Amino acid sequence: MSSAKAGQLLVPTLFRDYRIMETNGKLQFVSTPDIPNSSKRVILEYVFADHTNYQFWNKVKVVDKEPTTVDDCPTWDSYMWNSISQKDSEFFDMITKPVAMFENPFLKSPHKLVLCDLWKTNDEPAGINTRVQCLETMERLKNDPKTGFRPKVPHDPWFGIEQEYIVTRSDNFPASYEPKDNDYSTLILYCSVGHVHDRNVALERDLSMKHLQACIYAGVNVCGCIRENGPSQWEYQVGPCPGVEIGDHLQMSRYILLRLGEQYGLRVTLKSVPVHGEAFFSGGHLNFSVRKMREKEGIKFIHHAINVLAKSDPIPLLKLYDQTLEHENKERLSNTSGHWHPKQDEFVFEGDKKEFTTIRIPPLVEAEGRGYMEDRRPPSSVDPYAAAAGLVRACIFSDFLRPGNEQLKDLSVWNKDPSEL
Repeated sequence: MSSAKAGQLLVPTLFRDYRIMETNGKLQFVSTPDIPNSSKRVILEYVFADHTNYQFWNKVKVVDKEPTTVDDCPTWDSYMWNSISQKDSEFFDMITKPVAMFENPFLKSPHKLVLCDLWKTNDEPAGINTRVQCLETMERLKNDPKTGFRPKVPHDPWFGIEQEYIVTRSDNFPASYEPKDNDYSTLILYCSVGHVHDRNVALERDLSMKHLQACIYAGVNVCGCIRENGPSQWEYQVGPCPGVEIGDHLQMSRYILLRLGEQYGLRVTLKSVPVHGEAFFSGGHLNFSVRKMREKEGIKFIHHAINVLAKSDPIPLLKLYDQTLEHENKERLSNTSGHWHPKQDEFVFEGDKKEFTTIRIPPLVEAEGRGYMEDRRPPSSVDPYAAAAGLVRACIFSDFLRPGNEQLKDLSVWNKDPSEL
């Protein structure tokens, strides 16, 4: 133990990082152990989403040498529900198959975080395994078996997700929520520093920044973070990631966030509606582009995709965006107390505006005439695999078009020059 003067806390020298926090009037000591690795043996922390696809389980395996690729990580097993309904009759012993490997920011290299998906058998994916369907949809972009269409230029889909979350109290209200002292209908917290409302912001901001650093260390493709506009609400961004990798990187980023929350003694929720009937909402805005959109005059292809979405039935896509049992995103999109989220039953597109907007073209994309579009409907609890596949099906393959718009099913538009649109 280190020496200390009277009244000071003694901090074990074994721990490289520590912090003291107050919870319900009591001080908590939270630490990260720094135990040297004197063996060639490596710890593999297996990570997999449960039936919700936004909450996580883990198991730990020790192997005799460091894996060089995810293929070196052995398959394993775990019990899990086969559907979102969480019925006892559907609780099976599953196979966990490694799909992506990351460095471990908690134990440090050579130890690894291993993301897995779940299978009932070696050949049959679990009912909650949406990654398999996402892979199938991304393969359709190369050669669509339904129409035989093969693009002259590979679509090369990129995705990004803006993951919002809220630090909450035990009653699920935001940790810094003080309605007697603040009018949240007019309070602007977005990106603010040193705000009068900053009672708990120091610890929350430290969590946000440490999460960003941990993700970078792990190899997760994060690209930034901000303070959001709700009390104790924060956001980070993942991407751009090609195809199914958006799901792999978002899921691991979520896991790292929740693990850090444990170390900080903070409750972190990814639920889009943490308290029913209250105006606390979190989104998971989905950014998307294919190569034609990113090339010169690509904004014409962005407008084409938006036109297809505007003439499509939104319900199938919204169901893919929100696969939770409670369908909380419907409450988020139906609430009229705020104007920063889209509407449930109305498609709104007004360029780069955010008010009630369904699809948005960011200002820099508009200025450059190429880039990506942003679908603001997905919730913070979004299943990234189902969402990415759903958006491709909706705006590239026109799978959800309303009757009378069959001309938009012509995939040859993606082989055209922008001047032909």
